[in-house]
Amino acid sequence: MKRFLKFSSISTEKAFIKDYDCRSVIVMRFGLWMAAILYAAFGILDYFLMPLSYWEIWAIRFVIVIPVIFLTLFLTYINSINMYMQAIMSFSSVMMGLGIVAMLAISHESEPGFRFYYAGMMLVIMAICSIFRLRFYYALFTSLVIIAGYEFTAICIQKIVRGDLSGLNCRIFINNNFFFISSNIIGLMASYYAEYSMRVRFVQQEEIKTRHEYLNNLLNYMKTELELARQVQTRLLPDTCPYIPGMRVSSFYKPMEELGGDFYDFIRFQEKHLVGLFISDVSGHGMPAALITSMLKTLNRTAGNLRLSTSELLNYINVHLSGLIGDNFLTAVYAIYNSESRVLRYSRAGHPYPVLIRNGEIRHLKSRGGIIGLDPLVKFEEVSVQLEYGDKVFFYTDGLTEETDSARQSFDELFFTEILPSMSQMTIEEVIIISYRRLIDFHGNDKFDDDICILGIEVC
Repeated sequence: MKRFLKFSSISTEKAFIKDYDCRSVIVMRFGLWMAAILYAAFGILDYFLMPLSYWEIWAIRFVIVIPVIFLTLFLTYINSINMYMQAIMSFSSVMMGLGIVAMLAISHESEPGFRFYYAGMMLVIMAICSIFRLRFYYALFTSLVIIAGYEFTAICIQKIVRGDLSGLNCRIFINNNFFFISSNIIGLMASYYAEYSMRVRFVQQEEIKTRHEYLNNLLNYMKTELELARQVQTRLLPDTCPYIPGMRVSSFYKPMEELGGDFYDFIRFQEKHLVGLFISDVSGHGMPAALITSMLKTLNRTAGNLRLSTSELLNYINVHLSGLIGDNFLTAVYAIYNSESRVLRYSRAGHPYPVLIRNGEIRHLKSRGGIIGLDPLVKFEEVSVQLEYGDKVFFYTDGLTEETDSARQSFDELFFTEILPSMSQMTIEEVIIISYRRLIDFHGNDKFDDDICILGIEVC
């Protein structure tokens, strides 16, 4: 922006003018109302300072100038002429200033107002440079017209400068000009810097708007990408639970964000009586955790015969992920159920223990094993447990048990001591659904601090 108050870009200049006019209209209306009230109120002063010519002055005030003010006020409500409001306000301001000049022109030398009514033009100048919201060049033009009108009237009509330059009228004229012209200079300087500041603010606002639009577009793009990533991650999870004679399988998954770090999978074998159940919890959330879950899916599919051993599969995953996932890590449980022998083999990698529900009692199925992703030499213990008819095994991530209520009490103790034992006669599907509902009741809503994943099997 140049110092002579004009943007080099025509489009920017047009946008600024439109913005300036929109922002100015309320202040303009206030200024016009104030001008009308004061212009009318000063009619009282006419009676005392212009005793010989106040009728003619009142005609100027109430028949010409004030109607022009109200007409201008009316025009501010017509949106189609907003682009012309600066010119209209300039014309109205000229009429106010020249109205006072006309009062001086028709006044008698013997009237006090003959010498002192110039002060009214100072009020008009103040309004021009402030509440009338004229831009600098309009304010400059309007002020110059009023000054020229005053000088012409004082010299040519009032003939206030005549004869001896040391006369009283001449001295008053010089005095008036000092104050009048000085007030114009001060007012115009204020008008200049006010518009300059408005232009600077406009540029800053446009930059903020541009950056805001950029961030909005970026955010929308990221939302689209996240939605696509969510759909991809959803496809990584099993569509349905496997059907195995002599057992029921059920699952539940709720990520806390669009992308979750919890993962589960069912692994099928050539032996129809075998099924693998894999559940894991990746540290963190969002895109990094989601990428790691996709790696888990791939490793589960490429492990080959290692999947027949629960400890070997966890070891395979740990070796391939260690050093590749940065500071992230994951916990997991891998179990294989044999529906013919009803034997469940399982290994654990730092994950919450699976829970066996039998005859109203619960038992944590323990095994040794560290977390995955930090040390490729970690070992995982493989344990077997003989299941009976009606037994249920409950696998979960810690998002279920570590949630708290409004008093910061953990769901963990209530869940294992009261809720889970009370559901031993229910089906595994009901156990999982009711567990989640009781968690919502305990927490107060379904906005949790972590992902929640639950797997369950039931021997039938």
